[in-house]
Amino acid sequence: MFKSTAIALTLLSLSLTASADWQVGGGFSNLSDDLGDGDDVSLSILYGSVSYKTDSSYDDFSFVPELRIGTGIGDDSLYGIKLEVKSFIALSVRGQYEFSNGAYVYAMPSYANLNIKASGYGESESEDNWEFGVGAGVGYSLNKKLSVEASYENYDDTNFLSVGFKYAF
Repeated sequence: MFKSTAIALTLLSLSLTASADWQVGGGFSNLSDDLGDGDDVSLSILYGSVSYKTDSSYDDFSFVPELRIGTGIGDDSLYGIKLEVKSFIALSVRGQYEFSNGAYVYAMPSYANLNIKASGYGESESEDNWEFGVGAGVGYSLNKKLSVEASYENYDDTNFLSVGFKYAF
């Protein structure tokens, strides 16, 4: 896992074009999964992000590679077993279209790792899985530096709803 994260950070740090913007941000995600038979799980994550906005040959379109790292802040329980998020890592590349009024829309494939701990009845077990997912979102630039956004992602029937902000420098 450390090797994958180091490679991703190295790739993000490389200058892809001369006209690009580094962005940092953060946000809140809620993940939910319907386990069937009326059972569902809902967990909350607080995350930070770093991204690099690159301009393309089309003025209103850009690619934005992004790394998000987070931790759980809201637990859930099922049949007396406590479920909690230990860590969350996601690598994605957005295709982003910006409108002239400051609004933007994006679609993104992602590769994410979710580490969940289950504990109960005197036992504890952790599991982490890497999954491919897809997502889409909308955002609005409040000024040249600050923007807010909301997104939806799906990883193997697990739904992520997120709200966050970005600061460009």
